[in-house]
Amino acid sequence: MRIVVGVSGSISAYKALDVVRGFVKGGHEVKVVMTSGSLEFVVPKVFLYLGAKEVFGPKDDFDSRNSVLHIDLANWAEKLIILPLSANTLSSLSHGMANDLLTCVFLALPQETPVLLYPAMNTKMLNHSLVKENLNRLTKLSQVLIVPPEKGILACGEEGEGKLPDVETIIETAPFVKKFQNKNPKSILITTGATLSPLDPVRYLTNSSSGLTGLYLARQALSEGHKVTVIAGKTASSKLEFLNIFEGYQLFRIVTPSEMKKVVFEHIHKADVYISSAAIGDIEFPQQNEKLKKTNLEETLSIRKSPDILGLVLKNKPPTLKTVGFAAETNLTPSILEEKWDKKPVDLLIGTKVNNGLTDNEKLQGFSNHEAEYSFMEKRKITFKGPLPKDILAKKILQRCFT
Repeated sequence: MRIVVGVSGSISAYKALDVVRGFVKGGHEVKVVMTSGSLEFVVPKVFLYLGAKEVFGPKDDFDSRNSVLHIDLANWAEKLIILPLSANTLSSLSHGMANDLLTCVFLALPQETPVLLYPAMNTKMLNHSLVKENLNRLTKLSQVLIVPPEKGILACGEEGEGKLPDVETIIETAPFVKKFQNKNPKSILITTGATLSPLDPVRYLTNSSSGLTGLYLARQALSEGHKVTVIAGKTASSKLEFLNIFEGYQLFRIVTPSEMKKVVFEHIHKADVYISSAAIGDIEFPQQNEKLKKTNLEETLSIRKSPDILGLVLKNKPPTLKTVGFAAETNLTPSILEEKWDKKPVDLLIGTKVNNGLTDNEKLQGFSNHEAEYSFMEKRKITFKGPLPKDILAKKILQRCFT
């Protein structure tokens, strides 16, 4: 994505350096436009060292020789992100001022180009009636989304609202979030991450699933304007919390397979699509209130089968519900996938080659990695086989759900 990052005069302007670096590492092209206030906090050349294609100052529009710079930047940008947004720049934007390069770029943007604003200022300034009025003016613009600042200790030493959100949160979400109305939004229910099966108050059984697949699925669905509910294992990626910036997002954390079943069936009736990407444990143990002592351990443990959540969904689902299942296997043969599909005939079965890397000197595969080996099965036929990054996997799954 081509991103223009606007930086205005706030002490948190230094965070824009890390944000730009994160965007570049994420494969985005970035150009930076600085206000006069931001020049008091950040040296422009640093953005270039961190990977920005170009950096412009507040008066660079007047130095252009063969083009009109603010028009070129507005046409180049696929998204304008202003962080931090100072009270001064906010006032200029909300009143349609064209008093520097950044405000001119904002006014010249095509109406379909998303704008993401991150206000950052003292709490008293943020709560001033005129600042609130300026924020409300911009909120009325269909392309503008304002991300509320966080609470915390401010640069002035006071505590309250006004902090720029965490840098990692911005990097993970800003390129994807936008304000728009999907004319046909779907409700998507996703399970992700590993469940835990406690043996006693100290020990438990689990697997190496990180929840990254569910993270990418949720982010892609939200960026397309759909409503997303994620039911995630307790240890699944903390980045799932970052997605709270999106409208229409709900996250529920669970521990055991039985807890996951309960929450799934509390929400499945609202869903248009159910994506079962969680690595749900196959067994549970009888509840123990005290730690099992070594002297009392037998050669075998008493177990019971955990609920087959996907199987129960398929037995009770309405005919319109689209279903996607995942099969984590060390050996992705067609016969194994056919056996899986025969037991649970989902609309799309995703076979994933996995290994936790703890046995037989094998490398970690699938779990926690951003790329894995996949096989797609639809109507009992393999329709795709090969390696995919998980963000591309998410796009392909959703394309198949809505075509």
